[in-house]
Amino acid sequence: MAERWILDVFSFAVILFVVFFAAKYVLHVSWPFAVVSSWSMMPDLRVGDFVILSNTKSCPQVGDIVVYIASLPFPPGEWVIHRVIAVGPGCSLITKGDNAITNPISDQQYGEPPVTRDNIIGEVALIVPYVGVFPLIVRPQSAAGVGLWLLRLSVFLALIAAYYVAFKRM
Repeated sequence: MAERWILDVFSFAVILFVVFFAAKYVLHVSWPFAVVSSWSMMPDLRVGDFVILSNTKSCPQVGDIVVYIASLPFPPGEWVIHRVIAVGPGCSLITKGDNAITNPISDQQYGEPPVTRDNIIGEVALIVPYVGVFPLIVRPQSAAGVGLWLLRLSVFLALIAAYYVAFKRM
């Protein structure tokens, strides 16, 4: 019975792999999923919301929510999920979080260059509330270092252990 958890973890990994590649193919994006990790899009998106992305075949319009790769002054390489508030020449986007308290001005007023099609990962097509809490716990959202990653890994392992104890899977 002790090997049952190995089969469970393997089955879960296979399902995730199949879902990921199916979504990638159907939605025509390089990465079909993202998790909201800040309060910048409140009230429409909350920390832990799981978003499914679609390809932006044409230029996103004002009001669309896009996921893009940040550059300085934001942490370079981080994904930002914000709303398009203006579209400039050549599909250069001005973006801003919906939360007026945490985002009183646009990303570009903070110093982020206008978002171009080259750094757009996708457009938010579907929001699944709170499903992304689990990935937020187990994967680092920034370059915070090994200590934070180990803490998250410990929480993840404790949750798995609690699952097996609660449901007497071992």
